[in-house]
Amino acid sequence: MKIETIKASKHSYGSKRDKRTVQFIVIHYTGVKRDTARGEGAYFKSGNTRSAGAHFFVDRSGAIVKSVPMNYVAWSVGGKKYTNCQQTGGGRYYGSCTNSNSVSIEMCDTVDRDPSDKQIKAIKWLISYIRSHGCSNAHTVIRHFDVTGKPCPARFIKNSAWASLKKKLGE
Repeated sequence: MKIETIKASKHSYGSKRDKRTVQFIVIHYTGVKRDTARGEGAYFKSGNTRSAGAHFFVDRSGAIVKSVPMNYVAWSVGGKKYTNCQQTGGGRYYGSCTNSNSVSIEMCDTVDRDPSDKQIKAIKWLISYIRSHGCSNAHTVIRHFDVTGKPCPARFIKNSAWASLKKKLGE
């Protein structure tokens, strides 16, 4: 598979880090209908003005765009823990998984439909790629929901849906 690089603006990431400190791979969704990895990459390169970003975007065609190099901290899982975590079950990794020790993958165009087979195949490949390209300690794949309680990726907040996706990803 091929990874296209469209580097995000400095708003999206922070300092350098040793990739061996990465312990988590966090799955997100963009929350945008009909978006593409290339479109998200372009937005974070020139349109983003807030402290938000991700390392990778994966779209329905299986296209992968790298937005933030893995040896940099992306602003992707930080923030406050949601107050309803006790009710929702989210936030289990709050304080353990941070921007500094995680790599984030954003799924494009999954607001109103499940990821495509090509998208799942690309994410599965990307997880292996991340681990074999310096982040060998990234043993745990979790949802953004598991960090702060944010309903992300929304289609996979239910534990049964998340378990099904993780099985497809080989995790």
